[in-house]
Amino acid sequence: MKTEFINALHIVKEWGSQQEVILETSQWKDGQQIIESESLKFNIQPISHIEVEEIKAFTQHLLPESYYHFLAEIGSGQFLIGKYLPCFEIYNLTQLQEHNAHVQQEIEEAEEINDHFIMIGSHCSMGDWMGFCTTRNDKRNYDVYCHEYPIGEYVETSDELNSWRTFEEWVIKAVETKGKETL
Repeated sequence: MKTEFINALHIVKEWGSQQEVILETSQWKDGQQIIESESLKFNIQPISHIEVEEIKAFTQHLLPESYYHFLAEIGSGQFLIGKYLPCFEIYNLTQLQEHNAHVQQEIEEAEEINDHFIMIGSHCSMGDWMGFCTTRNDKRNYDVYCHEYPIGEYVETSDELNSWRTFEEWVIKAVETKGKETL
């Protein structure tokens, strides 16, 4: 795992332990210092070692170690909660099972989908799923899938948009931008 990813987890862990973090930035404009503050809120529940192992079994150990490490270090829940909605939500075991049963049902109802997905959360701004295409033979198999597209078009759309990334890359960018670049 990249050092940047481990550092990002430390930041999320620190932010999440406080439930609400006020970050201040200052800049000079026309000889005056302007201080802006930003509120970051979280609703995170830790995940036990046993539940992480159950998640590994449920996902058939198909997901990258960085995802399982995130769960063990941070947990599940709502991250970077804004005025109305969280930026994103990472599922616990029960939610994984429920949402992925729905994903599987959509795959079965669609025609000729050869790809398999494990959705680990949702991006709350638009109601998009976040997860892995486990049939993609590349470390960059994580994406946020647009709710406007049928599941059968997820891979083609992500290919066209060149939006595939690793889970580590996504977490690092989410922390660096305080959730502003998570789609």
